[in-house]
Amino acid sequence: MGAVITGWGKCRPPLSLTNADLATLVDTDDEWISERTGISERGICHVETTDMAEVAAHHALAAAGLSATDLDLIVMATVTPEISCPSNACVLQERLGAVNAGAFDLNAACSGFVYGFASATSMVASGVARRILLVGVEKLHFVLDYRDRNTCVIFGDGAGAVIIEHSDEPDVGVLGVDLGADGPAGSTMVIPTLGTRGELSTFRDPSMHRLHFEGQAVYKIAVKGMTDSVTRALGRASLTADDIDLVVPHQANLRIIKAATSRLGVPESKVMVNIETHGNTSAASIPMALCDALDQGRVAPNDTIAITAFGGGVTWGSVIFRWGDRVARLQTSDATLPAPTGDVFDVLAANREFYSSYHEENSDSSDV
Repeated sequence: MGAVITGWGKCRPPLSLTNADLATLVDTDDEWISERTGISERGICHVETTDMAEVAAHHALAAAGLSATDLDLIVMATVTPEISCPSNACVLQERLGAVNAGAFDLNAACSGFVYGFASATSMVASGVARRILLVGVEKLHFVLDYRDRNTCVIFGDGAGAVIIEHSDEPDVGVLGVDLGADGPAGSTMVIPTLGTRGELSTFRDPSMHRLHFEGQAVYKIAVKGMTDSVTRALGRASLTADDIDLVVPHQANLRIIKAATSRLGVPESKVMVNIETHGNTSAASIPMALCDALDQGRVAPNDTIAITAFGGGVTWGSVIFRWGDRVARLQTSDATLPAPTGDVFDVLAANREFYSSYHEENSDSSDV
């Protein structure tokens, strides 16, 4: 019994933060950002993580022709949960009315969707569940310092979801998997204050709460990590890069995507890229890119697809799978986020205010 994707959906927030907008907030410009990242704009969410997940889920359910009560399990991959307990997957279960579904969150940072996909397809293939909703969702702007041009230009918010079901079709489903981690390298990407470390306090220190991101180190590890991971997954599937019809990589950085796929020997025509208008949305990036690939007619029945990612942890993962026979939605949904009441600068105002003391202190100390 194979496990295939039968539904897909995404939620890209209506507010966009363009490179021109960022140039008014930090010392940067469109040319600097585009050259280093391939990004022109990114979505900024004015509501919460679960709101985006709910919209993406409704679209995925409609595409599969299912109702929420048909689900056996909900898995949510995120590094920016709305709350710690109950899990965000449980909150989504309530929102959807998925009364027959179990639910849990999964955190593997940018590799979260790949880890979730490997887990969900294994559960379906083994008979543990028949229909699973897998969501990748992030509200990354919440942890970004919009006075730090090395991080704030990269990330965006969004959600993507897929429905995974059993299939009796021959030769479809997962062909090869590779998951890995390198804990000692985890210090290259850290969000330190969304956990229990330290003392109880209502005060958050801006110097600690900032996303710590070592760009050059991440680049080197990411290119090698994704290249080696896809190679191992292909080997386990007894395939080569020539057998891949489409690679849907984590949309980390355009230079990383190009370097990794070039090393694999995969031509750009077989690589799905949407980072220009979405930015790096961590666990949401692969399902959002997959939705766009389907909308653009880049997935055909029985295509061999590779998804691959690298993220904080350090984690990495790749799955090689063969698509089923359907690439069109059975139904559509009109689900959407509520209209924002202000502009993107209104949403980011709290971030700017929170981190202002950190920059004032650093500026004062540098003047001594």
